[in-house]
Amino acid sequence: MRKSRVLIVVSAFILASIPESRAASSGGGLQRVIIDKTNQLLRAYEGNRLVFQSRVSTGKPGKRTPSGTFSAKGKERMRYSRRYHNAPMPYSVHLGGHYFIHGFSSVPNYPASRGCVRLPVAAARQFFGWINPGTLVSIRGNR
Repeated sequence: MRKSRVLIVVSAFILASIPESRAASSGGGLQRVIIDKTNQLLRAYEGNRLVFQSRVSTGKPGKRTPSGTFSAKGKERMRYSRRYHNAPMPYSVHLGGHYFIHGFSSVPNYPASRGCVRLPVAAARQFFGWINPGTLVSIRGNR
């Protein structure tokens, strides 16, 4: 009987030390992201609960950010663009091809990037810590 109590206590300690999955909220809702190109806004949800919101700057005319649903791929704390003269892209989340969500120093309220989704650096840091590979990212809107 004593061994089983020790096992229960040790098991509880081990389980308590494992971080909760970030793929689901405490209410069991899955992560998802909606990027609204019309209003230049990113919203992140756990289930139906809004957990993060930020202004963004998507692709300018001729370099538009594609619409559609993507699955977040890898994350890199600092990435350098192979396409645009090694431009720094802090807190990058890869969406596919050469499209990323990343921090940038200039995030106006209109499309200004070369196709990526720009976030203010402080917001990108927070978003990077929250999102997990596999999270669905829906990009929609008219710009």
